[in-house]
Amino acid sequence: ATHNGYRFMSFRSIIRFQVKPGMGAAFEAAFAQCRMLDRPSAIEGFVMAELVRCVAEPLEYHVIGEWATEQAYADWQAISHEGADPAAVEALNATLAHWAPGRLFTPVARSA
Repeated sequence: ATHNGYRFMSFRSIIRFQVKPGMGAAFEAAFAQCRMLDRPSAIEGFVMAELVRCVAEPLEYHVIGEWATEQAYADWQAISHEGADPAAVEALNATLAHWAPGRLFTPVARSA
């Protein structure tokens, strides 16, 4: 992708999770059991993913993924619900007050 003369070779996906009060540890445990950070490695073009927690609002979490191409992200979206342990997904959902489905972003500026 090119923007204002800058060339970037990857895309970012961002998923937002709002966790119920007192459920942070349970969310993190269920999230790990769902293997949401390593299941995408089956997709060619998956670069990396991380779960981050907001410092100011510790019940707000985001998954930030990096993808080599838009197609890699689309390929993941097509199978993202496969392969997760249903009990772990149910446990994860029980900790959530709200979640926003993943959206794809392209960098438009980067530090030197």
